[in-house]
Amino acid sequence: MPIEYYIFIAICWGLGGVITGFAGFGAALIAMPIIAMVVPMHIAVPCGTIVAFFMNIQMIRNYWRHIDWKRLLPMVCATPFGAFTGVSFARSVDGAYLQLGLGILLACFSIWALLFEERKERRPVHRAWGVLAGFSSSAIGSSIGMGGPPTIVFTSLSGWSKDRIKAGISGYFLVAGAVMLSFQIWAGLQNTSALLAACVSIPTIYLGIRLGINLSKKVGERSYRKNLFRMLILFAVIILYKAITQLWFS
Repeated sequence: MPIEYYIFIAICWGLGGVITGFAGFGAALIAMPIIAMVVPMHIAVPCGTIVAFFMNIQMIRNYWRHIDWKRLLPMVCATPFGAFTGVSFARSVDGAYLQLGLGILLACFSIWALLFEERKERRPVHRAWGVLAGFSSSAIGSSIGMGGPPTIVFTSLSGWSKDRIKAGISGYFLVAGAVMLSFQIWAGLQNTSALLAACVSIPTIYLGIRLGINLSKKVGERSYRKNLFRMLILFAVIILYKAITQLWFS
């Protein structure tokens, strides 16, 4: 792969790092659609898994004391089953159909959540829903590299502060990332080009996350949650656009 591609990938993941540092998620949802326009998916997806793993290590260093491992346990337990399912889908199902379904569900949830956020009293969801969130996140992440939304939905409805949401997302994806990476290696989806692209991206990721965290400190809790749901709507539009264009021109 030409050196220009590696530089392009590093820049995209650096921008994704800013989003993750601010919101606790979003790097793959920003970077993957852009990277996939230039770089083949057999490089972009496994590279994204490696990048996300190192990104979550950095986020954990900043939010370790906010992690609620007890509430995350159902998500973690469901992760291996979802990762295995996702790898199987990646081999047999067109990823555009998966993206289409994900985009529709994400758009519906985000619009509802903005309305839900206006209510004065909110009842946090039961932690058992974490099983579905963990399974879905790892399945989607292993197959199309955009596994964040189900985890974000679950943590955003758990009644947590913005720092605890970031800690929950990062803590789960650190564990899930290791599992998904293992399954991708087992399935032969990882390759040298993906590893090299991920290594080249690490400096830009670090700088991007630091910038995002500093920006996040200037935003209040309620504003953070509203911005979170607005970002999810934007990501849903990106995912739907990518899925529809792939299906239309295929």
